[in-house]
Amino acid sequence: MFALATPPLDLYPTVLVGLAGLAWALAHSRRAREGFGVALAWAAAAGLVGMRFVPTVVARFTPLGWLPSLAALGLLALAQGAAWGIGGALAVVAQRKLGAPLPLAVALAALVGVTAPTVIAWTPAGLLSPWPALLQLGEVVGERGLSVLLAALAGMLAHAFEVARTSSTRAALRPLVATSLCLALMTLHGAWMLDRLSRETASTIRVALVQGATSPEARWQSMSWPLQLATLRQETALAENAGVELTIWPEAAYPYPLRRDTRVMPRGQREILGGAIDGPVMFGLLASAAPSRDPGGAPIQDTYNSATIVLPDRSLLPTTDKVELLAFGEAVPFGEAVPALRRLFQRSGGLRPGEAPRALQLVREEGAPLRAGVLNCYEDTLPSYGRRLVREVAPNVLVNLTNDAWFSGTAAPELHLRLSALRAIEHRRDLVRSVNLGPSAWFDAGGRLRAVSRSTEPSYLVVTPTLREGETAYARLGDGPLLAVLGGALAASWARRRRASA
Repeated sequence: MFALATPPLDLYPTVLVGLAGLAWALAHSRRAREGFGVALAWAAAAGLVGMRFVPTVVARFTPLGWLPSLAALGLLALAQGAAWGIGGALAVVAQRKLGAPLPLAVALAALVGVTAPTVIAWTPAGLLSPWPALLQLGEVVGERGLSVLLAALAGMLAHAFEVARTSSTRAALRPLVATSLCLALMTLHGAWMLDRLSRETASTIRVALVQGATSPEARWQSMSWPLQLATLRQETALAENAGVELTIWPEAAYPYPLRRDTRVMPRGQREILGGAIDGPVMFGLLASAAPSRDPGGAPIQDTYNSATIVLPDRSLLPTTDKVELLAFGEAVPFGEAVPALRRLFQRSGGLRPGEAPRALQLVREEGAPLRAGVLNCYEDTLPSYGRRLVREVAPNVLVNLTNDAWFSGTAAPELHLRLSALRAIEHRRDLVRSVNLGPSAWFDAGGRLRAVSRSTEPSYLVVTPTLREGETAYARLGDGPLLAVLGGALAASWARRRRASA
């Protein structure tokens, strides 16, 4: 039920229904191991439904075939469900040992479930991003806090069901009314915040998000690189003719290798500017460092998943490099400590992480300067990294560069789009996404989807994000207040239980 809220089914109310089912099952678990098994089964089942695109991707791009691809989905669902299993065990302990009420126990389970690192980071709050009015507290508690709050409300629904089943329907009205009132207040507050954001005035910038429609196979075929670049340049020329101030290309869209220390755009067939293109252009690329050798003398060619801007004078800004690499897809676990692992998996895992985020800045003839914070690929699904980016570089707009070609034709690009909206809400920044073979889009600072293009042909989308300043409570404090509230509530439950048994 929970996973029916994923695209393309989009049955959003099932988020609460599914969480309530988990809460009811945890209420009937007597031991920690039962809670672990119940929550693991729940999360794994949700993973099998919500991530059903995984076998298609594995079978399409590997020689494994369908049976191993299905097994890969099962293993991924179990691996990502393990955190929920641990949360379920803690929820049972909180109920049986500390006397925590069911909503608090389920909130604890959700906190553990959504905090552990995952490959595909989807959460209750992320699934509900098409209902932005319900999620505006995200600027205070973040995506994790919203998910914990939704789990607590689901716990109240489960409690109401249990009371109606074992006692009386009338007695169940109190938790049911309380849940409905909380949801109504969250929605009213959200509507007020969205109206307030709509009335704020600030500088805007006219941007084009270019779709090159490069297939995953063609991206690595050097013979097709001239055509890939020509396609991107053609759409850029059309966008500039439409009056945009900046054109943005997706992740790794620039096909040719480029050294990280390059500060002037190469001329000739590798040039981005020229002809009908004046620039500036922000683009994703694979940037290489100077060759080096490991302690054993073996050659190392470090490569970074990066982004930069080429200015009208053909100068290149220093790159901002992806910090959070995808395990096995971009990086090899323990590869830094064991160089042999990096050499073994160099083809699929040879990228190096960036040391820190960096803003890409652009001085404009009119209006406030652009200070873009780049979230590369799935970094826009990670609350902790989004907060780090905003804290360290203070961007006035967020930019996501993504290549969804590997998942083209599945629900994954839509799920990715939905999760990225929470970064806009958490930090009150407009977020634009330039995506290859996926939905390019613009979310405003309230998480509202203002424009989207799902074209699978070469094209561009013109958007006008607002350049905003300031720092939200979530940016300043992160998950600290959430942990303090949950910890205080658990301590109060334990103290009340001790007094009752004294």
